[in-house]
Amino acid sequence: AGAGVGAAASAAGGGEAAPRVGEFSSQGLSMTAWAYAASGRPAPALFDSIAGELAPRVGEFSPQGLSTAAWAFATANHTAPSLLDAVAAQAVARHAELDARCLTATA
Repeated sequence: AGAGVGAAASAAGGGEAAPRVGEFSSQGLSMTAWAYAASGRPAPALFDSIAGELAPRVGEFSPQGLSTAAWAFATANHTAPSLLDAVAAQAVARHAELDARCLTATA
């Protein structure tokens, strides 16, 4: 699945998905960010759109979803202060739910 996701991310370049991110579920947004970050292909407009949609929804995330979103933005080296502040606040508030793997990814 990883190669397929990376290939799709590289082919699309983020341009087609960016205007539609409002239609994505929280998990879909997190996984889209993960796919583009894992592909290594820059997609700043897509990451900006995803950050705008994710920040108000971080309370809906599973612990793994929080860590996936944080990992994706860090890996893509994409600055999203409002999103990362929201993820950090959720990590603090829900620390009992987070295992070591999730905490490592959000650090």
